[in-house]
Amino acid sequence: MSSCLFEKPRTPLEIYARSLPDDADAAPMLFPMYTVAADVLLKMTKVEPHEKLKARGELVAFSDDLGKAAFVSHQWLETNHPDPEFRQIRILQDVVKRILNSSESLSLDPSTEAAVRTAKPLPMKEFQAQRLYFWYDYFSCPQLGEHQIDKTPNMRLARAITSIPAYIGRCDFFFALCPVLDCPLKSTVLTAATWSRRGWCRLERAARELSPNSTWILIQSESSIEVVGTVLSFPSGPVGEGHFEIEEDRHKLAPVMRQILVQKLLHCLRVGDLPGFRRHFNLQTVHLRGLEIEPIGGLLPSSEGGDDSVAEFLHQNGLRRVAEADSTGWWPLHYAALAGNAEVLRGLLEKRADVNRRTSKDEPMLGFPPWVSALDLAVFYKHQEATRLLLAARAQLEGGLAPAIFYPGFSENVEGVRLLCAAGARPLARNVFGVSCLQNAAGFAASAVLEELVRQGCPDSLELSRALFDAAAVHGGSAGMVSRLIALRADIDFQLIIPRDISTVGRLLLAGKSLQYKFGRKTILSGLAYHLHGSTPLMQAIRSAQFEAAAALIAAGARLDLCNCRHWTAADFACSQSIPRFLQLGLEGDPSECRRVSSLALADGYVEVPF
Repeated sequence: MSSCLFEKPRTPLEIYARSLPDDADAAPMLFPMYTVAADVLLKMTKVEPHEKLKARGELVAFSDDLGKAAFVSHQWLETNHPDPEFRQIRILQDVVKRILNSSESLSLDPSTEAAVRTAKPLPMKEFQAQRLYFWYDYFSCPQLGEHQIDKTPNMRLARAITSIPAYIGRCDFFFALCPVLDCPLKSTVLTAATWSRRGWCRLERAARELSPNSTWILIQSESSIEVVGTVLSFPSGPVGEGHFEIEEDRHKLAPVMRQILVQKLLHCLRVGDLPGFRRHFNLQTVHLRGLEIEPIGGLLPSSEGGDDSVAEFLHQNGLRRVAEADSTGWWPLHYAALAGNAEVLRGLLEKRADVNRRTSKDEPMLGFPPWVSALDLAVFYKHQEATRLLLAARAQLEGGLAPAIFYPGFSENVEGVRLLCAAGARPLARNVFGVSCLQNAAGFAASAVLEELVRQGCPDSLELSRALFDAAAVHGGSAGMVSRLIALRADIDFQLIIPRDISTVGRLLLAGKSLQYKFGRKTILSGLAYHLHGSTPLMQAIRSAQFEAAAALIAAGARLDLCNCRHWTAADFACSQSIPRFLQLGLEGDPSECRRVSSLALADGYVEVPF
């Protein structure tokens, strides 16, 4: 009885959340979820369209009582066919054979292992417990032929596209199938980085990361398979800013993306995750950037003081006061910074919100550590007006685990770098682990940010060499990034020396992970730590399965005989990998195919296509 007397009254948002039915967040499925069983997939020798598979009775309308399903997100190798030479699906077959016949676990990617303390490796037995089915667009969606007169298949395809979030929500697993494949006729090399830039793939990834089961599996080769559990693990961006070969598709996906957000918000409310609701309600401006569609203004009727922007903001977010954090240690100013809402930020500051207040807890799903400021969030999400406002209010440029100028490198925010440098930020500042802003930009493929940091900071050869190393070690390993850093005077054969290149805090973390590896806890992160000292960009490119970068390094003359602290050469790293033929030849001393692939990957590269 006494506890009820001291219980806080529920906010209107909490009352609304309790009124939601159990199926409030159910995604509409307007077209059957056609799949192929694992045994059918493994017998395939060519990729055939939906209509042919359905005519032969090889498609199954999936339901939960049949087993488990996996959604396969991938790039098409040609405009009219996803995989005409069966190169991509053959790798998927090899992966499926491995996961169905192994007793091991799939390792977490390094960022997830470091940032998400509750994340665990995925045991292979999870794939083996029940029959496994696969959703793959060319198999599962109607394919409208060139000479099709009947528009019915086109209507069915539109319904299938609208149902993609429902399919992903129904799937236990999500595979991002991103092997490195050279495509001479399209003058490109397909990689995980090109997958992350494609608009359709961004929508599929967003649907997964905004679903209740947000983890997904990155496949770069038969042997490079990682479980991704945080947004910061892998560079991406809004769906509307992705690459579309057909511009109409950008407009077609706008209502689908908005519906994904609505379902996420309703799910958070239904399960009582109010901080999750606040994060994604305020990130609508980011999720819908580049799409011609209005965000959700709010799920509640306006408050009595609806003309007061701060009061309305608190009301719609279920927050009580300007000077009160929620259960996750985030304050109203932080949520306003997520939205980039300058009017609300200004109002909060006028009501004496502390511009330098930092979060007290981490936010692992978005990838943020504790002690992040509103300025950090504004520059991360490319909210330039909000950034100017916070800087004018004398927001601190440093103070958390990383300086504010570290964050533009995650999101290719060049204007953010300029604003921060104009306010006095150090362009080559480091985080507590000793990683510089330049290294972070290179590691997350933020080439424009890297150029601005080079212009502002004038880095020396050592700093540029560290950036080349991180590009190869993280996710920035493109031929373009490698070539540019080498042109700027990076040492192609740079060997990382831990006492020189890593801070004390970073060395302690690496020592702990290295010991884990030594005593049998072998993960991607612990293996990285164990082999880090003395390793080169080429070794890291092979270890991280960034084979385009490895080809560019070999083409540029990287030495093959150098050894790390464990006496491993680049070829030793390749022994535990499934590597493409061009890289095998390069490691054997024939760089000609690596030169061809590197040239193909460069925007202005020339390659002769044999006939």
